Amino acid sequence: MTSPTIISQSISKGFDTGKVHLQVIKDSSLAILPGELTLVIGPSGSGKSTMLSMMSGLLRPDTGHVLALGVDLWPLGEAALDRFRLVNCGFVFQGFNLFSGLTALENVILPLQYLGVRGTEAATRARRALDEVGLGHRTHLRPAELSGGEKQRVAIARALVKNPALIFADEPTSALDKTNGQIVIDLLKHIAADHGTTVLGVTHDPRLLSHADRVIELEDGNVVRDRRTPHNNTTNNAKDHNHAA
Repeated sequence: MTSPTIISQSISKGFDTGKVHLQVIKDSSLAILPGELTLVIGPSGSGKSTMLSMMSGLLRPDTGHVLALGVDLWPLGEAALDRFRLVNCGFVFQGFNLFSGLTALENVILPLQYLGVRGTEAATRARRALDEVGLGHRTHLRPAELSGGEKQRVAIARALVKNPALIFADEPTSALDKTNGQIVIDLLKHIAADHGTTVLGVTHDPRLLSHADRVIELEDGNVVRDRRTPHNNTTNNAKDHNHAA
């Protein structure tokens, strides 16, 4: 059997708001597999983004452990955590987080520069990643010249360009219409299947669930359902959607 790439062991997280303590995640244990698109769902305030942040090394749990690629994340110091995320993780956020003064190609090159990859090699890898998300013809444009769907696909290319073992996506379709939302989720599923990447995302959009390999449902900080979806053979190739808004 395939070994999990992310394992949470009895993690919990709470926040203090004035005199009130809100327990957001309660003693959660999960094992996430490579080569799959796993989506965490649940109502607003159920702890989806908090769960994702703890499992990606962005937010320290109050209790428990997170093992990613065999590394126990939270005993690490901040510098070691930063390095782990830089080398092994790609992130896709609902707000795109692109630099407005850079072209699509330059935005995708940026994380490679932090890894010490520059020049022709960086440009070649960035163009390859943009080709994979169907934007090879838009490399010269800045974010203001791109649609929302195209911006998110640039963000996916930026996450993909490092060839990370892990990709985390926080509400990646919330700012998109139905057509572009489907393109984005199909891309994430394609990356998981074709690259063997672990793709873990959170969403509130029920339209996306049939595209996931696995759906984990949170309610009041607890996992209440964990199910696999029937195999879907209708995944679209984003390169066929260059006309999408």
